[in-house]
Amino acid sequence: MTIRRPSISLYSIALAALFIAIGFVTLALTSQTVGRQIFKYNLESFEHQRTVHYLQSIKSTSNLLDNLQYQLSYTCDNEDISELERASYYSSDIRNISLVTNSGKVCGDRTNLNQMYGLPTNKIQLNPNIAMVANANNSESILQYSKKVVGGTITVDIEKQPTDALLANACEQCWIQVIEGNGVSLYTGNTENASKTLAKDLLPKNNQLNNKVKPLLSIPFYNNALIKYYVAPQVVTDYRAHIKPFLLLILSSLIFIVLVMLYRRYRSTSIIKYLILNAIKQNHLVPYYQPIIDAEKRLTCGYEVLIRWETKKGKVILPDEFIPQCEANGVITPLTFQLINTVARDIRKLEVLHGKTLPYYFSINISASVLQDPELIDITRSALAHYHIAPHNIAFELTERSPIDDIEQAEKNCQKLNAMGIQIKLDDVGNGHCDLLSLQKLQATTIKIDKVFIDDISSLTANTIVKSLVAFAEKAEVEVIAEGIETQQQADILLEIGIRYHQGFLYSKPMPFDSLTNDKHFNV
Repeated sequence: MTIRRPSISLYSIALAALFIAIGFVTLALTSQTVGRQIFKYNLESFEHQRTVHYLQSIKSTSNLLDNLQYQLSYTCDNEDISELERASYYSSDIRNISLVTNSGKVCGDRTNLNQMYGLPTNKIQLNPNIAMVANANNSESILQYSKKVVGGTITVDIEKQPTDALLANACEQCWIQVIEGNGVSLYTGNTENASKTLAKDLLPKNNQLNNKVKPLLSIPFYNNALIKYYVAPQVVTDYRAHIKPFLLLILSSLIFIVLVMLYRRYRSTSIIKYLILNAIKQNHLVPYYQPIIDAEKRLTCGYEVLIRWETKKGKVILPDEFIPQCEANGVITPLTFQLINTVARDIRKLEVLHGKTLPYYFSINISASVLQDPELIDITRSALAHYHIAPHNIAFELTERSPIDDIEQAEKNCQKLNAMGIQIKLDDVGNGHCDLLSLQKLQATTIKIDKVFIDDISSLTANTIVKSLVAFAEKAEVEVIAEGIETQQQADILLEIGIRYHQGFLYSKPMPFDSLTNDKHFNV
């Protein structure tokens, strides 16, 4: 028996992702905290874009100044002023431009440029060439770029980037942008009125933000400078109201997709269940028999019953393709009960053909849910009596794809089966977690070693594991069957280890009942 971890399908992953998305959108609609975080995330995203645009503007301006420096005479005459004005006019990145010659002359495209900044100049020097400068009343922060040229220094005020889209429609008194660095704070916005809206005494007389007020957003700008945003709660409330229709549309779409997926799964499950039940009624689920060989004596000692789905068109469907669906849809029990009767009938036919009781056992795979069903005892007893076959001809091989829910009921059923003379075998031992407990509780007489270890039996790891299982089986006084044997080398190694009972394609593939009597291993 093997206790396998449940497989995670793409359907399950997609459905889980959709439910997570639905939960997140629902929180965004109902939770003010989540709405605030979304607003903060979007604000930060826009600020990163603004910073990138500023850096691009500096780069393009630097290239322009590389050409402009050779067109100036550095005398600050009318021609120099015209060249500066022309550069400012044709470049969308330049707001103001000025020249300071090496001789100390100053000129630019505006005569009152110095009055814009106020004295003393309030600035944050980001690097030797770039600075943030406050205007005269410190209500706007201007990015300033200076470049040393052949005859002096050209200083350019970079054109202001548009206000963040999230704040463009907000009232001027509802937010403040602060740029801090080197102990200097520069502001963007109506700081006097905004302080009344944001918080009492937000901006004291020294024009510094109160430490008690925390910014909504604080991110690096350039080098050691920071951009901080102080936003009134009303701005976030308005933002949530603005995105609410979009969130409702997303939520409706996600719920619709989930409903479609669930309906399709339900419909698919219902169709599969109907097809399987119909196949049971029409006897299209038929047993195939694969011999279990005593490799030392080269004699058959039993058969494993492997079910196949034979369609009307002659296609044979393997159990891995439909047994999991049978277990999920609850039809594994009627399927197994029918299989018990079919196998008993086939055994009776063989006994009539050969005129004596068969020495073999026919091991029927059953799931955990069937082993727990009390009706299993009555079905088995009825089949033995109806077809007049000996109990030793029937064995049950537990292949557990799901855990045993009621171990006590399963234990009772196994006790009754053992009392009837029917053996319990555990399949795929070594690839599960509860094999030892099952061996004790279910009174199993045989364990089957999983094919995964047989495939790699020549490796040290697999060989060691198999030897450990054999040693355990000897102490527990149970038989060991190795399944999935495909090469003579595997068979020889297993014989050396001490496993004499073999099953696999090396000896025979599973065969239908009509081919069983012609099997070279069949002997009575």
